[in-house]
Amino acid sequence: MYTVAFSVEGEDLLIATTRPEYIPACVAIGVHPDDDRFNHLIGKNARLPLFDRTVPIIANDEVDQEFGTGTMMICTYGDKADVFAVARHKLPVIKLIDGKGQMTKAAGDYQGMGIEEAREAIVSDLEKAGLLKEIENLSQEVGICWRCDTPIEVVATDQWFMRTMSLTDDVVRTAKEIQWFPDWMRSRIIDWATGLDWDWVLSRQRVFATPIPVWYCKKCGKIRIAKPEELPVDPRVTTIEDTCECGGTRWDPETDVLDTWFDSSLTCAIHAGWPEREDWRNLFPASIHPSGQDIIRTWAYYLMVRHLALFGETAYDSVLINGMVLGSDGRAMSKSKGNFVATPEAFEKYGADASRMWAATGGSTGTDIPFRWADVEYGWRFMRKLWNACRFASMRLEDYEPTPEADLELLDRWILSKLEKVIKTATEEQEYCRFMNAVDATRNFVWHIFCDHYLEAAKHRLYGEASDQASAQWTLQYAVKRMLQLLAPTMPHLTEEIYSHMYAEGESDSIHLSMWPQADEALVDEEAERAGDIIIAVIRDIRREKNRQGIPLNAELEEVSIYAVDPQEATDLTLGIEDIAATTKAENVDIHEGEGGELEVEGYAGIRFSMSSRTGDI
Repeated sequence: MYTVAFSVEGEDLLIATTRPEYIPACVAIGVHPDDDRFNHLIGKNARLPLFDRTVPIIANDEVDQEFGTGTMMICTYGDKADVFAVARHKLPVIKLIDGKGQMTKAAGDYQGMGIEEAREAIVSDLEKAGLLKEIENLSQEVGICWRCDTPIEVVATDQWFMRTMSLTDDVVRTAKEIQWFPDWMRSRIIDWATGLDWDWVLSRQRVFATPIPVWYCKKCGKIRIAKPEELPVDPRVTTIEDTCECGGTRWDPETDVLDTWFDSSLTCAIHAGWPEREDWRNLFPASIHPSGQDIIRTWAYYLMVRHLALFGETAYDSVLINGMVLGSDGRAMSKSKGNFVATPEAFEKYGADASRMWAATGGSTGTDIPFRWADVEYGWRFMRKLWNACRFASMRLEDYEPTPEADLELLDRWILSKLEKVIKTATEEQEYCRFMNAVDATRNFVWHIFCDHYLEAAKHRLYGEASDQASAQWTLQYAVKRMLQLLAPTMPHLTEEIYSHMYAEGESDSIHLSMWPQADEALVDEEAERAGDIIIAVIRDIRREKNRQGIPLNAELEEVSIYAVDPQEATDLTLGIEDIAATTKAENVDIHEGEGGELEVEGYAGIRFSMSSRTGDI
């Protein structure tokens, strides 16, 4: 921060500024009316250092008496505070910086210099003239371009605006009425709308974008807006033959173009068919608007204000806000930062579906998602597990003709009951856009319940006689189809491939045209789940113990003795004695009510077991 001496009636008035290069554009000195150090100067003039010009000293209650020297150099425009001060006090505007970021003739001897160059030159000249009294290091926030980090300057130019500030109350009301996923994102659009200081600047100084359909009379400057029948039109290309009220017949085109968001801000109505289709309101408002947290202030906000202004109602009934993808350094992925992973690289390594599953499960809705190769690989390994399970199912269901629901065996009722609960959970989570929860619930069921436990326990029946297969086959074809449907939004390609081989004939041509599964409460069976959980836990621990002892899983056991203190648990185990014997390869399984056994079943303190192979007790 530079403390510079201005002159008031031959006396120094010290002013601290971080922008000495803006001294040529100074239009007033502000002092707080309650500051007894300076309020006696209000109404007088101060002479600028290095420039033979005076500016008025005015009362400005926005001046921070504790910052710097307690005085404020008001210029056009060093920062946003200058914009407000100039507008409030109706001060003149000096155009100091041109569109190329160079000083204009208003800078005098510094004309043509860049901003940094002009700052160094002015500071040097102030020091030589004895007008630079102090230099202090100061940390402050500076507005920068989001793309290239270049400092942003406020330049005085003519622009087109849309009047949006008058809609702020309507925006806040609408934001409170519609549904947000996640709900806490609602506050962001409200904070943005209520924190705006000016209307929406629509015009942009670019080449490519939607032209502003306007011409200006060369004689009087009157604006001529294109007529509806003349649209679309680019005034930079198309001239008009028209006579202005002043008699002028020559017109200059508007060379600015529209902010890209001006087009995007009508997408909800346009997608519904407006303005061509008379029935466009049948599809309006949009049921949901997907967006990103970084564009709430643009797309979500501009959609809202444009539709409120044109139609008097919201553009959408709900909003889904996604987070940013973070690189390995924890910052948002960006080419300029070099922390990005190109999509083709991820697709080539693990496929689109694995990448899509990572995106769905990488974080809760609205939060940022860190990219980790391990997470994508996890999705890929799950896909392999699903493929292998469905390949097995397809072979066991070859030539199978689904029959009316058979009398289901205990473990079939067990898996179907759990499946129906997963369908209900996944559906509810999808409805509230909690995709991570929906996918996690489905994936955990498919991988760790269906594949790891049910298929292993049902294999002996699927390989058995026809009379033993009916229940398992019906369950298999029913469960696999619904699991694929649950996974289809996340893994569209793999599920389509499997579905086309197993279900397409006689069903929908595509899994994505089939109906989302509805939970069947009639298949929820708490008793079957209780008994099945016990049976599966026993099978799991016996197989785990065989593995620990280095016994092949397909090696036979001579005998397994299971002890349950709880009579009900003993009864439940008896119902699954054939499944236990077949899955663990035990020649004989005995169920005993009471204490005994060497090994406790995990999760069931009252159940223990002992087992023996042909070589002896284990």
